[in-house]
Amino acid sequence: MKPVTRLSCALAILILAQGTFSIPAQAGGYRKGTFFVSGGFNNPVGADNQYFNTSGTFSFGGGRNVTDRFALEVDYTHNWLALDPVVLDRAAADTSQISDSHASLWSVTLNGIYRFHPDSDIVPWLRFGGGYYKRTLQLTQTALFYYPPVWDPWWGWIDGGWGPGEAIVGQRDDAGLGVNVGAGIDFEIENGASLFLETRYEHAFLDGVESQIVPIMAGVRW
Repeated sequence: MKPVTRLSCALAILILAQGTFSIPAQAGGYRKGTFFVSGGFNNPVGADNQYFNTSGTFSFGGGRNVTDRFALEVDYTHNWLALDPVVLDRAAADTSQISDSHASLWSVTLNGIYRFHPDSDIVPWLRFGGGYYKRTLQLTQTALFYYPPVWDPWWGWIDGGWGPGEAIVGQRDDAGLGVNVGAGIDFEIENGASLFLETRYEHAFLDGVESQIVPIMAGVRW
């Protein structure tokens, strides 16, 4: 699935969730709708720790505050995965030298958020949920490619030629269901918005090797 298609799918599910979870929020200063965006880093654990190093994570989503204590959210999370250089060395062969790799684990999940002391300025919370996970892995090597001439409205014809590029020498995609649990804390700022810190444990039951990862992120919620 292409990145644009992934984001379109996540946004469509988010819009659907907004219409589905249309239960009014109760007292406590929380809006009916809730949205968030966050980013940070991830730590592969379990079997993944043998293959991947720490890399970046990005997440966004939204949903409904069912009560001042409980919310339902749909979120899209993208975990970049950094293959350990030792793994790349093992994948190389006499006729195929690996120059780079691209790996990721992304998900679209439905999650419940339970808040403690929702009326205070500092609000701890727990999250739990699950959904669809997909892991993608590509191994590439540097190769020469021919780039044809192109027409540019400003510059006119631009000559093509041979130049370096990346050729995919190995690829694997695995998909399946997964679950996640986590905890975080909100720090209220103003107008119902808050900054937050969170950590999760995500376990994806994929074809072949399962994935386990622990993202740690900071973000803003409004």
